[in-house]
Amino acid sequence: MALGIIHCGTFLLFAAFVLLLIATLSAPIIHTVSFLDVTGSGARSTFGTFGYCANLNANGGGCTPAQFGYDISHAATTVFNRTWQNNSLTALSKALILHPIACGLSFLALLVSICSNRFGYVFASFLALLAFLASLAAMIVDFVMFGIIRREVNNNVTGRTASYSNATWMVLAATVVLFFSVFFVLFSCCTSRRNRRDVDNRRGTAGAYETGGYVGNGPQMGYAQPKKTWWSRRKY
Repeated sequence: MALGIIHCGTFLLFAAFVLLLIATLSAPIIHTVSFLDVTGSGARSTFGTFGYCANLNANGGGCTPAQFGYDISHAATTVFNRTWQNNSLTALSKALILHPIACGLSFLALLVSICSNRFGYVFASFLALLAFLASLAAMIVDFVMFGIIRREVNNNVTGRTASYSNATWMVLAATVVLFFSVFFVLFSCCTSRRNRRDVDNRRGTAGAYETGGYVGNGPQMGYAQPKKTWWSRRKY
């Protein structure tokens, strides 16, 4: 049972790390992974952590260099074919750095969980809590930032449709998984300690049998006989 709890917490951390890693490596690094998709006119534009790709189709398309923060006005001109200035969104886009931070914290929590014993799980649980908070903040930024862009495209851009894409749901899933991993990893400390105590008790019982306790069908049955002292020995 204890081993199952420990493995469950480690598996949750591994799953969260993989989800956050894929979301972090979204467009322009991986074109098929993005937080927001804008489709229309036979082309598709994707927004990711480090930039965006515009007008992807069978003939190609273009992506921005990987960097922190979006120039929203430039993105609007390239993707939406219209002028849209929003300095608040441009500043908010720098908060997308929370994705690699959450990914790194979850990886550290995973390593500590794998290498830890007993009280090391407390530290792993603390790292998992930090990863959860970073992932939660990143998820809020995703829904706020890309929600504003999505509403702007759907309401004011003709022939274009914007929708949340796979990376958004990956971050959401990773946040939920990290929340539960905090408790599973913390509980691993208690179960590991209990399992160690049970092992020690079994070893102690086995040692008592080997030193004179129950030995089967031999002449000594029952408990170990007390050792005779020199003054109680019989004199001949």
